[in-house]
Order: sequence, then C-alpha cells, then structure tokens
Amino acid sequence: MRNGFGVFGLGVVVGVGALWPSAVLADTVFLKDGSQINGSIVSMSDADLRIKTGFAGELTVPRDQLAGVSSDEALPITLRAGGERQARFAYSEDDGTQSVIVDGVPRDETSGADDALAEVATVAPKVVAAQQESDDTYELPQSDTLPPEDADYWSGHVEVALNGNSGNTDSSSLLTEVAALRDTGDSRLSFSASVDREEEDNEQTAEEYLGEARYEQDVTRRFFWFGQQELEKDEFEDIDLRSRTLFGPGYYLARRDRLTFKVRSGVGYQYEAYTDNDSSSEMIFSSGWDYAQLVGEWLKLTHEFTIYPEITNSPSENFVLESSLGVEVPIADSQVWRVRGALDHEYNNNPEPGVEDLDTSYKVGLIRDF
Repeated sequence: MRNGFGVFGLGVVVGVGALWPSAVLADTVFLKDGSQINGSIVSMSDADLRIKTGFAGELTVPRDQLAGVSSDEALPITLRAGGERQARFAYSEDDGTQSVIVDGVPRDETSGADDALAEVATVAPKVVAAQQESDDTYELPQSDTLPPEDADYWSGHVEVALNGNSGNTDSSSLLTEVAALRDTGDSRLSFSASVDREEEDNEQTAEEYLGEARYEQDVTRRFFWFGQQELEKDEFEDIDLRSRTLFGPGYYLARRDRLTFKVRSGVGYQYEAYTDNDSSSEMIFSSGWDYAQLVGEWLKLTHEFTIYPEITNSPSENFVLESSLGVEVPIADSQVWRVRGALDHEYNNNPEPGVEDLDTSYKVGLIRDF
C-alpha cells in the first residue's frame, strides 16, 4: 500500500509542478492617487492608457490620471514630432521622476509624467497586440465573468475512448462519456456521465458508472461557492452505490483567457452501499483544484485533483484521493474534433477486503464538441 501511494503521490507532485504557471508582469502604471497597476501595456493614446492585467483583464486608465509609467522592455512608440521609435519608460516613486529612453538614448529626466510623456503620441506594442489576437482565438471556457454576446450559454462534448486499467482490474475497454456546461459568465452548471463496461469470452471484466453535477456561483471575480452531487457504481470495487453531496467555497488563483486555476473545498455527506448488502454513511470533507492551460495554439493541459477524508470516522485512516491528468490536441484545423489522452488515479487507503487500494486507468479518446 505504501509503495503504491508513494508512486501516486510522486506522480501528482510532478504533474502539478509541470503544469504550474509562470507569468511575469513586466510593466507598471503609477496613478496620481498613489496606487499602481502591474501588467502588460496594450496601448496609449492622447485619451487613455490600456493595460492587460492578470487579475482583472484589460483596464483603461485616463491619461491625465497617470503619475508615471515603467516598462521592463522597449516598446514601439510614435513621437508627436513624427517617426516611430523604440522607447523604455522608467519612473521613480521616491521623487516622482519620469524618464523616457528612446532608441537606447536617455532623454532628460523630468519631474511629472505630463512633461516627460508629452512628446510621446502613442504606444502600441506589436508583440502584445499579436498575443491578444491569439488569446481571443484560442480561449478557454470559464475565463470571463461576462455572458457570451450571443447568449449561447450551453456547450458540451461526447467522448469515446479506449480505456485501460491496472489495479482492481487488468483490462482494456471502450469508455463513453457525455458532458454539458451552461456558462453565463458569473455562474456555471455542469453535468457529466460516463459508462465503462466490458465483457470478454462472456465474462464481465469491467463495469463502472459515474455521474456528476456541479453548480458554481461567483461572489467576486475570484471567489465563488459551489454545490456538487456525485454518483458512482463499480462492481469491481464492490460498490453498489456511492453518493457524495458537497457544498463549499472556491477561489480562482488564475482566471485568464488561456489559463484557469481554481481551488475549492467543501463539506458534505457520503453514502456507500456495497455488493454484500452492507452500507455506511459519513460526513466528509473535500479539497482540491481544477487546472486548465493552453500552450501555444493547439495544446491544452488539464489536471483535476480531489481528496475526500471522512470527518467522523478517523479521517487520516479513511480517505479517497482522485487525480486526472489530461492532454488534448485538435485534429488538424478542426474546431470541434479533438484527441485526448488521460491518466487517472483513485486511491482508497481503506478499501473493502480483497480490493486493491490504488486503481489506475489510462485512456486515449476522440472528442466531438457541440
């Protein structure tokens, strides 16, 4: 049991470490009220400055409210006297000094952003603009608090996958899954159901049925609460029915077009009925995360992890761990067809007699979005 859990725990750590985001916010905008905004400058005109942030998307700041601007790299600018140049901005909060370094040559430092930036007509970083186009084209679901413009809230997919198992069963089978999501921007309602059943030489070797429904409601852009219902039936784990009902809070660590990472925890009730007609019920606690990231223009990485300790029955000795690590790529240039590979683990440190504690499944599937 210890060896199996060690391999599983190492896999989770390696998977999360590989997926953990690394973002650098290079530019800073200083306001006259003493506050500052970190992000990537999108543009600046006579009227305002636009900056893309990691916490609130794109923000627009009136130019007359600027105290100063700093940029880590040189940005393309247009001078009022004419001509396009490369300029880097630096601002000192200590003495309110703004400097503009044009084509590598420092201009005279000036106290006050109005004077120092007066000769700069516009700022329009081409790299940032190109990245914006990419973000808009390849957008993750659940990345915006606003409802879709066409009010098309529903989406979903059907997946057919070749599924292999090691642990309680050593076999391969065909798995079918259907999932749907209703996302209005500030609320999400999702459903999923899957069937994994196989017979070989008239002998049944796998039979698992899973169903899940979850509702999430945003309180702020970061905080949300959720309610969740799970149902499971697995003959080869001696589970005739496992029902989990959970409620609790959640928090977005990252919520951008190409990256979502949210953590959640909740309390609830679990009921289990076994194939030997025995049953149990316990108060449970859940904690975990949901991660999704687009890498480049075609690779999507996902990781879902949850731990379920039994609150009223020695939680350190009665818990279940579930982990699902996935990779998705589109088929050619299709917007609706994808190929997905996944590695799933379920670890129960106190299974029924004769049932192994670690169940591992791996699958390669074809997905059709709708």
